[in-house]
Amino acid sequence: MNWDDLKLVDAAARMRSLSGAAKALDISQPQLSRRLKCFEDRVGARLFDRTPTGLKPTEAGLRLIPLAEDMRKKAEAACRILPDLSGSALKVVRVAVDEVRARVLTDSFGELTAMLDGVELELISSHQSVNHQSRSIELQIRNCLPQTDTLIARKVGELAYAVYGSKSFVANNPSALDPVAYASCSWLGFTPDDLWYPTHVRWLEERLVTAPLLRTNTMTTLLNMTVAGAGLSLLPVFMGDDHQDLVRLTKPIPELTNPEHIIVHRDLRREPAVRRAIDAIATVYKSMACRLEGTNYETAVVAAE
Repeated sequence: MNWDDLKLVDAAARMRSLSGAAKALDISQPQLSRRLKCFEDRVGARLFDRTPTGLKPTEAGLRLIPLAEDMRKKAEAACRILPDLSGSALKVVRVAVDEVRARVLTDSFGELTAMLDGVELELISSHQSVNHQSRSIELQIRNCLPQTDTLIARKVGELAYAVYGSKSFVANNPSALDPVAYASCSWLGFTPDDLWYPTHVRWLEERLVTAPLLRTNTMTTLLNMTVAGAGLSLLPVFMGDDHQDLVRLTKPIPELTNPEHIIVHRDLRREPAVRRAIDAIATVYKSMACRLEGTNYETAVVAAE
């Protein structure tokens, strides 16, 4: 049984005639008569008696008519609120990002906002997995996959890291240009916390002669310390290559190159604003792919020299 069948019963009960019911439903009388008879045959009961004064509900019809009427009223109520639904739809999409992913988005601010077409983005600083169930965050950009099937991940690109030093530091420390000897240079590192670049911490621990004397938990601070000439560091290539005072000393490091994913709760993926935000962010990552992956390595080296 479906609503189309109950529409016939409701219209026939209200109009008390086949012609009136057909007119109310904007179909022909023969079509309505045929469909109503087919429905009666399927349920195994006659719903109306055809009398000289019009249609008269049978006992079976009297049991079904109130249910059909109730469904019609609910459908009409749904139609009344439809014009207001667009006004109550989600307009602001909150995206949890660390300072690196925030930089990716803000570097393409004009392109991103043009594609959002009125949807507002709020960038929320976070280095750890957020609670999507609470609905306090719609999206998160990170390199690890979710561990629950209530969340969906969409890969949008890759983010590479390389070794950088300031021009002044490299000029005063020629060993920085040697991929073997640079391990003995002064280095800048990360705080020993699993939430703050743990793979980078391990990479440094396995290769450096001594531990970094200066450490931080934010990539922007690390970038500033490197520019100031405090030592060598691991930086995202799109941030390091863009800085005129830095020299890239290595190709992108494979073990530190990770996929980037947009994480969203299954229940939100069909929300128009969320879909638009996901598509816009994915487009930004695609347009920045060469910068994010560091494929302009040789150009960076020539410029540094």
